[in-house]
Amino acid sequence: MTSTQYDLIIVGGGMAGASLACALADTELRIAIIEAVPWRSDQQPSYDVRTISLSHGSRLIYESMDIWQQIDQRAICPIHSIHISDRGHPGLTHLDRKDAGVEALGYVIENRALGAALMNRLEKIEHVDIFSPATVSDVEIDTDLATLSCAAGEKEFITQGKLVVIADGGRSGLRDKLNFKTVVDDYQQTAIVCNVTPGKSHQHCAFERFTPAGPLAILPMNENRCWCVWAVDDEDVDEILSLSEKQFLERLQQQFGDRLGRFSRAGKRYAYPLARKRVDTTIRSRAVLVGNAAHTIHPVAAQGFNLGLRDVAWLAEVLAQAQARQQDVGTLGVLQGYEDIRATDTKRVTAFTHGMIKIFTSQFWPVVGSRSLGLLLTDLVPELKHALLRRTMGLTGRQSRLTRGLALKKSSESTEKAW
Repeated sequence: MTSTQYDLIIVGGGMAGASLACALADTELRIAIIEAVPWRSDQQPSYDVRTISLSHGSRLIYESMDIWQQIDQRAICPIHSIHISDRGHPGLTHLDRKDAGVEALGYVIENRALGAALMNRLEKIEHVDIFSPATVSDVEIDTDLATLSCAAGEKEFITQGKLVVIADGGRSGLRDKLNFKTVVDDYQQTAIVCNVTPGKSHQHCAFERFTPAGPLAILPMNENRCWCVWAVDDEDVDEILSLSEKQFLERLQQQFGDRLGRFSRAGKRYAYPLARKRVDTTIRSRAVLVGNAAHTIHPVAAQGFNLGLRDVAWLAEVLAQAQARQQDVGTLGVLQGYEDIRATDTKRVTAFTHGMIKIFTSQFWPVVGSRSLGLLLTDLVPELKHALLRRTMGLTGRQSRLTRGLALKKSSESTEKAW
């Protein structure tokens, strides 16, 4: 059985894992990516029909990695404004790019286009080896190395690395193998997602509408399409999925209203169970969790992938600095610095999204009145609006070098301060 040794083994070649490898392109770290889905397959989530909502801060990270410039611009739709409302109640908030002084508050991007840009970059990095399709059957961690038993079809092989980065998603098998303790809050909701065509121009406005049936996001796409993310109670999922296109659009119209005119077309519907998953720690000696493997949150406010990308930006910075100091990248001392940096942002975002769901699904009249007042005050008070804009754009708290457009190789000053 063959064995190869690396500095870094990334388990999971989706957008989080691929982004980390790309972020480390200018370092000398030797990297292996182990991905279960065939490379560039339509089954790979980076290549499926879904879209992803990137914050302004995430664009800055990808620009620093020279990825943003490589994305097919026809697959990117900027968000100029955000309309937040509570169905049946008076409060609402309107956020605009002019209030933030930016070109766009965020972007809706087709997964296929972002995935293609990442994979095109990866294939040009000489110190990155890609094993796909391949799976990890076992892992052993000792003082100096992590050893992974892997299989690619009938071929078995071993990879060894100083650090294993677990980026295989919210249902991470490797996270469970390494006994990371996971806490799950089941929202008893499922997200139904699909493309829809509105009767009026969306004018690059994203809508977040809270309804008794669950939060409903309508996000702008090119060609005057919209991406629908509708959270519904689990007990209603089968019925909604079984509706004809016409019946589904009528139900959607009833919940959303007529701000975009009449919906005339809906694409194939997909369903994804919703839960908040947290771990007591994202690190152990020779292993670290990033992205959805570290934290899964409700899609309200579109914070999930952006939170994971900030994981990637900071981990890349910490590892690049460790390499510059000739430190072992897999030691707890190095990884603790990363976890200390990320803890506050992760806790704030998970609490923010969890709190929004609890507040906006409550039918207790004092809560209903308070949330309507909160939306109204946020719309009227500049300081509150600015704070919400900073959070939605991913610009609160400590910023990584990639967010600030700086190279990782000169990261000693910022990382030392962060530690």
